[in-house]
Amino acid sequence: MTRGSRGIVAVAVVWTIALAIPAPARGNGVTQREIQGRVVSVDASAGSFVVAREFRGKTTRVTLKAAPALRVFTCADTRAGLDRVKAGMTVSAFYEVVGSADGVANLIVIEPTR
Repeated sequence: MTRGSRGIVAVAVVWTIALAIPAPARGNGVTQREIQGRVVSVDASAGSFVVAREFRGKTTRVTLKAAPALRVFTCADTRAGLDRVKAGMTVSAFYEVVGSADGVANLIVIEPTR
């Protein structure tokens, strides 16, 4: 390997490492997903919650981080915060998939109890 090709390889390795370093999770505002399911757990202080959805005998759990501007709505009340969401509630969460996390939620609708 010549001296010039070693330099090119070194630059390529540095760029690969720089691109592999994770950045803070945040949505891009383009792709939205929705999950409707039962809240398994809420950690309001950490700003995260887990929603489980059952479909055709399979349960899917999605762990979501709360966006800084998260909005939480209920049918009976006005706007609330993540501290209003409790385990066992049925919710619809709108979120964006970001990095290795399941997603960043920006809207939660607490569904009425049936």
